[in-house]
Amino acid sequence: MPFCTLLEWDEPFDFEKYEQMNRQSGVHDVLPGGLLARIVGAVGDGARIIEVWRTSQDAGEFNAKHGHLVAEFDMPPPSRVAAFETTVFQTG
Repeated sequence: MPFCTLLEWDEPFDFEKYEQMNRQSGVHDVLPGGLLARIVGAVGDGARIIEVWRTSQDAGEFNAKHGHLVAEFDMPPPSRVAAFETTVFQTG
């Protein structure tokens, strides 16, 4: 069953730094294995990132491998985080 993560930032979010971090991890232009969809957008000064993974294990493996980049790029922690198995995931 697909697994969704939702990250929310209420404070100013540096999208350029976020893109640099993704380039460093090799996932800027292509989705990493196990990631079905990624949605990133500004909300006021902050941001929302929604990711749909094939499984929670795929999300965990990606985080274990690339999570250190958040500190290296001095990204602020999200204001809120939610993670859940989806009951519906449809694409057009």
